[in-house]
Amino acid sequence: MSNFISNVLKLVSGSVASQILGVLLVPIVTRIYSADDIGVFQIFVAVSGVLVIFSTFSYQYAIMLPKDEEDSANVVFLCSMLVTIISLIIAVVVIIFPEDIEYILEYIFHTQGSSKYLIYLPAIVFFNGIFFVQNYWLSRRLRFGVIAGSKVLNTLSTKAFQLVTPIWNVSPLGLIGGYTVGYGFADLLMLKGAKEDLKVFRKVSVKKMKEMAIRYKNFPLFSSWSTLANTISPQVPTFLLAYFYNTSVVGYYSIANQVVNMPMSLIGTAIQQVFFQKVSEVKNQNGDLKTVVSEVYKKLILIGIFPMILLIILGEEIFTFAFGEGWDVSGTYVKILVPWIFLVFLSSPISTLYSIFDKQKVWLTFSMILLVSRFVALAIGGMYGSPEFALGLFSLTGVIFWLWNNAYLLNLAGINKRESVEILAKYASIGIIVSVPLILLEVLSANFYIILLAAIVITPIYYGVTLRDDPTFRKIFSAFLLNIKNKT
Repeated sequence: MSNFISNVLKLVSGSVASQILGVLLVPIVTRIYSADDIGVFQIFVAVSGVLVIFSTFSYQYAIMLPKDEEDSANVVFLCSMLVTIISLIIAVVVIIFPEDIEYILEYIFHTQGSSKYLIYLPAIVFFNGIFFVQNYWLSRRLRFGVIAGSKVLNTLSTKAFQLVTPIWNVSPLGLIGGYTVGYGFADLLMLKGAKEDLKVFRKVSVKKMKEMAIRYKNFPLFSSWSTLANTISPQVPTFLLAYFYNTSVVGYYSIANQVVNMPMSLIGTAIQQVFFQKVSEVKNQNGDLKTVVSEVYKKLILIGIFPMILLIILGEEIFTFAFGEGWDVSGTYVKILVPWIFLVFLSSPISTLYSIFDKQKVWLTFSMILLVSRFVALAIGGMYGSPEFALGLFSLTGVIFWLWNNAYLLNLAGINKRESVEILAKYASIGIIVSVPLILLEVLSANFYIILLAAIVITPIYYGVTLRDDPTFRKIFSAFLLNIKNKT
């Protein structure tokens, strides 16, 4: 477990500075770009995210699985070839049919002049796809420091471009261009980190790539479709909010989703990568998966429950204070989305168990049903209510399905469901009890700065209580602080 903790720390501590900087710069972004600009950018991100899933056919998930490094290297080359081919096809389409695509986008998303941004689409699909491929290869090689560095560079270069571009012109172009540049620089750094593997990659052959494509055919046959469905699911609000309402609503939703998911993603993604490598290794050695999964799930609940409670209590006030007047709408959206986001945070790392236990068909079925249910929920909300009503139905659907997902995965690892519910209830109760002063201040309509000061005081109290109760988490937290101190 000590190696697991060490690898998580490499990813988290290496990325924490850039993630904090990213969060701190969001208030500047919201004061430069309008909600409409951010909405157009979010639509672009959603469309490119769907296309990226097709670019690898989900073969990147197979990079971790072969026992032989040469086999894994062939999977890496297979993925890279697929990404290149798909990106070229997209480039041809956007060059030949820009007006037709513009008409479709204007009809569905009510955007105008979006065709001038299409040239960035094949570039971001290529850079993003290669980023995924290198991510899994470097995780297999235990080079988590390189991965962390690439995330730092991605964040810094993205934000720098997005903040400098408005000197000449404030438009979605700055946001889209920065997003593309960020992944490009990250890919270059990761490529440099993989240079020492050239000996392995020289053994790659077309014949061997074909063998790997056949051996792991379940990934494109099942995982790619389930991954696609699971990628579209959180993007459904972007598409349908734009269709039923406007891009400003999409912008408010985007900031709400981004600000909460950014820190959660920092921890969840780091744990997911190390967790996948660890459980793959344990399974190959016929080790005890139950202990690993149980420990990780417990830590996720401990970390995530209290910030979610704070957002439910102070959503509008926090967003108005941080992002300026008018962004309280995003705070309202956050309150609605918090239960769903928390459960996704819990399930993100352990969802790799579908691949470990060869349950891709179950994952596909789950993802497809989830996608359909979310679409139906948002469509009903869009036709009969406000954006808040539509997002409420969307969040409720997510809560129901991700609760089932977590229970199923824990059962695969042999974990008692009652025990997992008790852990969740325990830390939720602690968080609520510690938050009682905030709730009272909010009810009494106290000054926001007094409430903010109370939140700053209460937060270390919660983590102090949980650290004292959990020696393993105390060890992680102490090592994390030591790592940060050494870096500074």
